[in-house]
Amino acid sequence: MDEADGIILITLKDLGCEIEENETIKDFDSEMVYKCILAYLRVINEQKVINLTNTLPKNMSARVNTCSLIANIIKDSGYRSELSYHNLLYPNVNDIRRIFIFLGQLLPKKEVESGGVNIQKLEDQICQYLQGCVKESWIPYFCPFSKRIPGNYSTATLFTTTGGNLRIPSRGRQLKVTPGLEQYYSDYLEPLTLQTNRFEDIAPSVFEYNLSIYAEAQERDNEWNNKGASSGMNPIEYRKNKQKQVLSKMNDSIRQSIIDGGNNQISSNCNSGDSFLDIISEFRGNSLDVGGQFNRKKAFTNELNINDNTTNTTAKVETEIETEEQRQLKRQAEIDALQSQIDEISESIQLHNKEMMDFLSLMRQSESENLEQDQQREVLEKQYKIKKKTFSLLDDAEGNMKELQSLCNQTSSNLLEMSGEWEKVRKPIIEKYRSLKDKQNNQADETKSKLDRIKEMRALIKKLVSEVQQKDEQFQQLQDQYKQAPKDSNRSQYTRRILETVKNIKKQKVDIDKVLLDTKNLQKEINTITDTTVRTFELVKDLLYNDAKKDQTAKQAIKSFAIIDDKFQKLFKTIDETGNFQNNILNLNSKIEHVSQKTNTLNSDRVVQDLKNIKSENQSLIKQIKTLMETKN
Repeated sequence: MDEADGIILITLKDLGCEIEENETIKDFDSEMVYKCILAYLRVINEQKVINLTNTLPKNMSARVNTCSLIANIIKDSGYRSELSYHNLLYPNVNDIRRIFIFLGQLLPKKEVESGGVNIQKLEDQICQYLQGCVKESWIPYFCPFSKRIPGNYSTATLFTTTGGNLRIPSRGRQLKVTPGLEQYYSDYLEPLTLQTNRFEDIAPSVFEYNLSIYAEAQERDNEWNNKGASSGMNPIEYRKNKQKQVLSKMNDSIRQSIIDGGNNQISSNCNSGDSFLDIISEFRGNSLDVGGQFNRKKAFTNELNINDNTTNTTAKVETEIETEEQRQLKRQAEIDALQSQIDEISESIQLHNKEMMDFLSLMRQSESENLEQDQQREVLEKQYKIKKKTFSLLDDAEGNMKELQSLCNQTSSNLLEMSGEWEKVRKPIIEKYRSLKDKQNNQADETKSKLDRIKEMRALIKKLVSEVQQKDEQFQQLQDQYKQAPKDSNRSQYTRRILETVKNIKKQKVDIDKVLLDTKNLQKEINTITDTTVRTFELVKDLLYNDAKKDQTAKQAIKSFAIIDDKFQKLFKTIDETGNFQNNILNLNSKIEHVSQKTNTLNSDRVVQDLKNIKSENQSLIKQIKTLMETKN
């Protein structure tokens, strides 16, 4: 661990921590641990510790809060061992070493500088600039609020010479279908550099064109996957069917708009006065007036000028005589007269509108009556023709009846012959129809099953693609972590330490194997001894029972033998219990050593002193609260 501690001390000195020459990690107190961890975190992520002070606060509660905040920051960075504020306030050598090693792995790699240019900072600036360009909304370059920089393609747009989209020569079926298109591309179409008004818009125009083509293709694929595949048609038929539907909808909407426009025109022509179409025609200059709007405006200005010249002389005299009250009265009278004229005109317009509505309702009623009369007339004409034919046949009723009977017999015989022939023709047609129908149903089931399989395959492909992307991201993260890992430490030291640990492990393994062999041998000996004792016990017991029948001393020997056996069983139990107790003692000693290693740097006096400080702070706070409550009361 001395070599690892040396590496940690070197990195801490590089980070700017003031460490003495003979000082080690074991000599670090809570203040020094706080400064070192803060130096690590400022290099890793300065935003998280920007509000923390350089030293621990004197107040105990504030110390606990700051140490718990730092512990949470380290846990969020990926530290998996147990960590809390007490590990920083009462530092342990093993825990502090583990924290320093973890934070050292998170340190960024040294930035490569070439020619005085910081590559990492340059990449960060490029990423920030591109992110800003993506988030920026489009504003035309001629807008006064635009902050467009030359070459900033996120705000550029397509400005062609003709006001349309970018034109790029196409190939394939369109050249064969459209006559003269190839000649247009070769002779008349301008190159890309001349289709835009400004040179800076060439690149964004091409990007926009490619993006629009890609978006259209993606929309077509999505529509085909969602709707077209289930329609039972191929893509070309589906596209033609969709085009027909769109054209039919357009024709219906145009036809409806024409009908609505015609009705509006009829109703507007019936209105008295100037209609809306007359106003539009006057605005366009298509009315009966040959002079047009410009001539009317010119004539109006001339009349105004003449009237102004004639009334200038009289106005000068009248203005001298009239007072302000008279002017206001005249204006009010003129306004009242105009208002009365407007009311009369509006009333007349309303009357005309009512008359027009009544007239339209009468016209509709008359049209409906005419339709009913036409239908009645057609029905009466049919009835008249039938009755006329029947009356003409009444003159020779018997002959006509015979002719009708002969015709009925002939038609019935013809029908029977036709039905027989039809049956001959119908059977193969019906069989063929049924076979084709069954075949079509089978094909529909097959296509449905294939579509289901295709959907499943697409879902599986999407799942695999997402998994591949996740694995690529994980690979990139691991690669970045590997690049950011410190590579300045001496590799030979680590390899030598690894080899030493491997040797120690091998030696320990050999010792463990020896101990296991010894235990096995001991177990075998114990088993053999127990077997011999059991056999000897049974043999002695049998001999004593045989002699007890003849000799009195043998009976006393049996009693003493039973007592000896009982004592030996108790002895075996005590030996087993002592062995278990020794094992428990060893386990407890190992646990005590482990706990002592964790708490070897924990100063109980310091903990007691901190507890007293916290209690005193709590009492002072209670006093302050009481004083505040008294002042409020």
